[in-house]
Amino acid sequence: MRLTIRTKLTALFALLFVVLAGVLVTTAYLFVASATTPEAQQADRQRLLEEALADQGVTLPDAPTPMPSGRPDDAVGQALADIATQVRQNVLDDLLQRSLLAFALSALVAVALAWWLAGRVLRPVDEISQAASTLSERTLDRRLSEEGPDDEFGRLRRAFNGMLARLESAFDARQRFAADASHELRTPLAVLRASADNVLTSPRPSRQARELAEEVEQQVGRADSLMTSLLTLARADDVIHTREPLDLADVAAEVVSAVSPRATAAGVEIDLDIADAPVLGDPVLVERMLANLVDNALRYNRASEAWVRCRVWSEAGRALVEVSNAGPALAAADIPALFERFSRGDQRSEVAGHGLGLPIVARVARVHEGVVDAWPGEEGGLSVRVSLPARRDEPAF
Repeated sequence: MRLTIRTKLTALFALLFVVLAGVLVTTAYLFVASATTPEAQQADRQRLLEEALADQGVTLPDAPTPMPSGRPDDAVGQALADIATQVRQNVLDDLLQRSLLAFALSALVAVALAWWLAGRVLRPVDEISQAASTLSERTLDRRLSEEGPDDEFGRLRRAFNGMLARLESAFDARQRFAADASHELRTPLAVLRASADNVLTSPRPSRQARELAEEVEQQVGRADSLMTSLLTLARADDVIHTREPLDLADVAAEVVSAVSPRATAAGVEIDLDIADAPVLGDPVLVERMLANLVDNALRYNRASEAWVRCRVWSEAGRALVEVSNAGPALAAADIPALFERFSRGDQRSEVAGHGLGLPIVARVARVHEGVVDAWPGEEGGLSVRVSLPARRDEPAF
């Protein structure tokens, strides 16, 4: 069990009070006990009597010679001494009991006050923590209030706001760079694709020109896919991510609908089984994660009797999506390598791809505090399951 900072501060404050109160009670008890000893009381009474008689001009004679022991005066003196000792002990016991009772009540009050005081002290930290937990690429313009005293927490707020300003500036620069790079890279790719299409659609292209145009078009497609994947990885590796309410079922349905024409042309049957699976996530990353899963299942499939199964459901506070296919046989020991960047495995080298599909899936899952499991099918192929924390509906106020 982890103790919170507030609990630790409360325990520290309460311990400090207990130590100080214990020292106070012990000191008071020892002072009273030392001040009520018979010798101290006798000396005080003797001093007070001498001072009173001196004020009246009377001088006490020298002390008489002590009487032999065993005389009646000794018995009376012993009885008086015993009574004085018992009274003194009763006074000390009563003082101790009352002090301990006051100590216990004060300790309870001190714990409650320490808990309240720790909460007051840590309130600025809670505000900063809540602000940090709600940050996304769309809320970097928010700032904490800097009103208040110029103390440590005031400086912490200003430092946090300064960090947000730097993050906003860096994120805007990254966004501009990604947009500029995407535009600058896609423009020549689009020109190359258009040139290849012109050659392929010309009335009578030569055989060599047609083959070259088909190769150019294929490589342009791969380059465009690679660039999209790299931009997705850059977005996934970013510190700040958008968090929006999503349903994996809706995303899966859109992804499958988009690839259905391609699956039909390839003779692949897609079985879609979905149920509600709400999550909080980055819509771009989550859509790319599911698209990569389905794309990989289509790409690495059998030539005959090809099929892809996509299942989405919720279970035990988790939102799950599982994609399986009828692909080539895989060994369980070879599966971890498929999640490494630019690694396609020994059995996949002949299939067009750039080796970033499953690494993107794994990275997006980690960004959303999820886990990825993969295992080979009994008759070949691969099954990949992604488990993300399910979204809890917040109570309405």
